[in-house]
Amino acid sequence: MCTNFYTQHSKKFSELFESGENFDLVLRAGNKPDGKEFKVHTQILCAQSAYFQAALSKKWLKKKGDCYVFEKANIEADVFEIILRFLYTGEVNIEKCDGSQILKLLVATDELDLGDLLQFAQGYLIKSRKSFIVEQPVQVLELIFRLESCKTLKLFCLDEICKNCTYLFDSDDYTTLDKDIFAQILQQDKLHIKEVELWKRVLKWGTSRHPELKPSPTEWSIDDVNRMKKTLTGLMEHIRFFAMSAGEYYDEVRPYRKLFSKKLREEMLQFIMLPSRKPSDIKAKARGRPINSRLVGYSIMALVAGWIDSMNTAYEEIPYEFTLIYRASRDGFDDEKFRSMCSNKGPTVVIAKLTNRPNIFGGYNPSHWPVYSSVGSQTYSTIDKSFIFEMSDGKSTAGARIGRLTYNGNRYGYHDMRYSHSYGPCFGSGFCIRGRAWSSDPSASNYPFYYPIGYNISNGTLEEYEVFTIKKV
Repeated sequence: MCTNFYTQHSKKFSELFESGENFDLVLRAGNKPDGKEFKVHTQILCAQSAYFQAALSKKWLKKKGDCYVFEKANIEADVFEIILRFLYTGEVNIEKCDGSQILKLLVATDELDLGDLLQFAQGYLIKSRKSFIVEQPVQVLELIFRLESCKTLKLFCLDEICKNCTYLFDSDDYTTLDKDIFAQILQQDKLHIKEVELWKRVLKWGTSRHPELKPSPTEWSIDDVNRMKKTLTGLMEHIRFFAMSAGEYYDEVRPYRKLFSKKLREEMLQFIMLPSRKPSDIKAKARGRPINSRLVGYSIMALVAGWIDSMNTAYEEIPYEFTLIYRASRDGFDDEKFRSMCSNKGPTVVIAKLTNRPNIFGGYNPSHWPVYSSVGSQTYSTIDKSFIFEMSDGKSTAGARIGRLTYNGNRYGYHDMRYSHSYGPCFGSGFCIRGRAWSSDPSASNYPFYYPIGYNISNGTLEEYEVFTIKKV
């Protein structure tokens, strides 16, 4: 018979760590003023870690009174405390740690060759701190990019950048990235961004390293061109110029033609004049389908696509092509313009945002918006699989809510889709756009067909709304 008393023993070791009783080593972690001294026991550290077996040889230690001192200034004290507690007890509690602390723990455990702790922390960061990885990709990659032990996290971070690249490129933080890291991002086939926009980010990354350059490339000297060419070598090779339109090339690439080799310039000219002769290499292939929206990114549309197919989760790869057919800020906050541009286009997704509020909301019409010629005409209909939705913002699916069509048993009253000559897109009577005004009617939940997430987005003025057709690919 074998009885396990590990829990009781672990508690004793925890008490020994807390008290430091009979310690024979002072371990100094971090730098002043945030550094800290830990009274520890060499036998325990050496028994648990091959790193400490090597590091705690006497030639590495300093004598101080009756004990030895070991200094580890490059690991912060709070991180080292997690590690020491793990070595003494096998316990790890990082629930109260923020993403930055867990990243530092990963770097420290890699150095100390504590594989079990590293894998646990890496998995925890991916599972429970995903929002930190999505929102702070530069910080994540700069710390773990070259750590082979953190390959899982690196690939996860690159994948999230592909889906949510606005977090990376909406901030100038990306211009601080090491060239090797930036190059790996540019190589990603699933990066959901228009190629011309990616080219602009590469130029910005390069010019940030040469603040002396004049804004217009036509004013650059030969030395200026050569410096930029050297800076961008290893990056330009990953831009798929042949996936751009002729207009994008002419406006955004041609002014920088001196940066390119004669061969590439000739191929680009051929592409403009004879587009059917596009090169067949990877630089001619488009990446993942970018979402042409001012309001939402790929992750939001991936979730909406999942909802369209009656799933409760987002797609990894969207199986639809979302084509923008109406943007109010571009085409006008005009109901008649909406009807002329969006009627009889098949299934559509509407996405909207109010002025000075972060929320994104909208709906899915699986049928079409009909044409009305007579003033004041309107109809109501019930359309299966229609829904409305709300997000806390346009970048994250956090707090996402969907309201699918529900029947409350009442035979009389309004149905779920409202088609009106005097309105823009309407989902029932309680979820309507009219010009630049947004109206939400809580009493709509009393109608026989309604959307049960509630109409809690108060009335207001629209900052923007967009309409997309959808097509299975």
